[in-house]
Amino acid sequence: MATNQFSRHNKTDLSNNSSSPTAVFTMTAGAGGTAKASIIIGALICNKTATAATVSIKNNTAVSGEADIFLVKDLKVPAASSIEIGMGKYVMKHDGTNGDVIEAYASAASTFDISLSVLEDVN
Repeated sequence: MATNQFSRHNKTDLSNNSSSPTAVFTMTAGAGGTAKASIIIGALICNKTATAATVSIKNNTAVSGEADIFLVKDLKVPAASSIEIGMGKYVMKHDGTNGDVIEAYASAASTFDISLSVLEDVN
């Protein structure tokens, strides 16, 4: 992929299983297995149903020395509504061996769609 490439990553019908969340964006290694970084610019989450529900988004990392973290935990989204999460330019990375994975799950199956805006390969 070209350096500094804007991309959008969409997933529909998020999982309702916290043990098996939906992978929304997975960092891959650079050319030849080199380290690289990408920046999440923002996320749009849409509750498609007639009932309020919650959604969680986390960075499940395999990068050495890093810990998994929640970016959003049990965020309540009203029925038939969208919420934009301004992540403040959240940096994701791949160390050449392992990388970050943005995962999401909801309180009810097939309730949410999500779209991430990402600036990829910013090394």
